[in-house]
Amino acid sequence: MALACPTCEEAAAEYLGMADDGRNMMRCTSCGHEWVLGAKPVSPRAVSQTTRARSTSSSAAGKSRTKSTTSRPPTRSSDSVTRSAGRTAGTRGPVRERERRPLEDVDTAQARFTATAADVPAERWRVIEALRREFLTDFPHPDEEAGRYRDVYRQAFEADALPYTTPLALKDFANSKVVARPGNMSRFNDEWRALGNQRAAEAFRGVVSHLLRGDDPAAPEDRLTELIVSDDAPAMPGFREAMLTRVLCIAEPERFLPILLYTSSAGGKREIARQVFGIELPAPETTSQTIGRLAYWSNDLLVELIGDRFVDLDHARQFLWWVKDHPDLG
Repeated sequence: MALACPTCEEAAAEYLGMADDGRNMMRCTSCGHEWVLGAKPVSPRAVSQTTRARSTSSSAAGKSRTKSTTSRPPTRSSDSVTRSAGRTAGTRGPVRERERRPLEDVDTAQARFTATAADVPAERWRVIEALRREFLTDFPHPDEEAGRYRDVYRQAFEADALPYTTPLALKDFANSKVVARPGNMSRFNDEWRALGNQRAAEAFRGVVSHLLRGDDPAAPEDRLTELIVSDDAPAMPGFREAMLTRVLCIAEPERFLPILLYTSSAGGKREIARQVFGIELPAPETTSQTIGRLAYWSNDLLVELIGDRFVDLDHARQFLWWVKDHPDLG
């Protein structure tokens, strides 16, 4: 993967090794500049619910895992999300009636997302805890390669680094299987070829920037919905829920589980909530909640249920995939 040097901007970075604090030491083979890559690591256990949001986002971007009543700025108007969905109606089929309805503000809607840790039966907790001990005996640590990869791209997606991240590095990210697999990327790759490397890279950067930081008061859940349902800028064809969630997992690894879809026959967040914890979350087609809100809130619920029982959320994801079909869960 080619990462641009912050001094000469040549795509000539090489990995030197790991610094004492766990970050990656890099050197530019073109100009010789050396630097430490990534933010200083913070233990997931030390991250409070009010500091999970990125420093470049508004304080409203970091929604609490426990249905905080903290006020957030005004949500993007319902008309803007409706327009985003409606722009693609000619190619994606009619917009469903529920997508035309005015959106509730985020806090009101979240209050109706009623699943909580209290819904998990006590007997289920006993089984999960026994399986957790079994899992940790065989898998005491998360994948080290995934951690190094995450640190490199977390730095690359920062506001000051993103403009210099090379097209090759961005395309490699889209097609990599490290830190969760985004699935079939044929549509994305077709779009990339049609645009060419430079234009495609600019579109990619626009998606990441809007998803992580935004340029309006929209709640992050609604920015995610906008990017999922639209093909118009700042969205990009083929850059959908799985890869958008993967970006969130890279940028905010203390908050987002590397489980990329809300619902999937292979096991999305909705299916894992049911199979592991015995909690039923709403089907997208039967609820007025948008896909972005469902994705965010189901993630936060699963993270709350997991607690501080694993090294990090990638480690927790490995456990959830390992245990979801375990016969002891019944």
